[in-house]
Amino acid sequence: MNHFTIAASEAAFRQLFKLLRDNFSFSDSGGDNFGPFSASYDIAFHLEKGTVKLNNDGTIEVEALDIVWDTLRVEVCFDLPGIHIPGFCIIPDPWNGCLVGIPSINIGGPICIPLDMSGLVSEISEIRASLNAIYFIDPGRLASWSDLEAEINGKPNMWQIFIDPDYVSVDPIDVPQTIGNIFENLVEDAIRDMLPGGLFGWVVDLVFELLGPIIDLITSALDIVDTIEDFIQDLLEDLFGFLTLIETAVADHFAKKYPILEFEDPYPILTDGSLIPVKIPLRDLKVNVNTNEMIITGDVG
Repeated sequence: MNHFTIAASEAAFRQLFKLLRDNFSFSDSGGDNFGPFSASYDIAFHLEKGTVKLNNDGTIEVEALDIVWDTLRVEVCFDLPGIHIPGFCIIPDPWNGCLVGIPSINIGGPICIPLDMSGLVSEISEIRASLNAIYFIDPGRLASWSDLEAEINGKPNMWQIFIDPDYVSVDPIDVPQTIGNIFENLVEDAIRDMLPGGLFGWVVDLVFELLGPIIDLITSALDIVDTIEDFIQDLLEDLFGFLTLIETAVADHFAKKYPILEFEDPYPILTDGSLIPVKIPLRDLKVNVNTNEMIITGDVG
């Protein structure tokens, strides 16, 4: 027979979950070479919203948990194929050769395109989890300390209750369709920077007409089969592995880093000003849920 039972209603559990959710944040950066291009990323995100349901089988479900990308910056670098535009005369001069002409122009070389999608919101559609009671001994606690000395030094032993996900389902990142136009415009700006200085605006416009559609240059250089949006989505999800990264970060935070509830052990039951508090040791904590509440049971002694 258990010596004590503690219960938290479903409403109280939801408030505890909000604290757990709001204490989550994640940031990372990295990059790699992928053959025809290289890419790097700088990301940071937090969690918002979400609905929590307690089940009679001892599990909990979290649905529609928003991933808010505080930072989502990606840079794609590639070599623009070398293009030669021979010079030619537009208005000839019968006496001096040419009044108005376009010089020979060579375009090509490395281009890096920075994309900033910060503020994008994606979603964790579902988390299925159980609750787990873990006994924690602070690594900073000296072996010679008594429980009272450990408390005075801020290193008491703790019983911690964690949400332990069995399943985390992250929805695909919905890259905005406008990213294709943004990407194309940035490539065009990079090509303009490659042009010789001092060209008249109408000459620059003529050069772009001779180059043809910028999108063809991009898809050729990057070996893109579908749209720019699909390319960026594949980069985030498949090449960078963002979905797995999110699943791992959320699962680790819930299951290991931040307990939804914790109890000091021994647990103080009587405190009176400057007197030494009366404490009882807690043993064999177990935690379960039903549709109404979270229930923690254990022994004393």
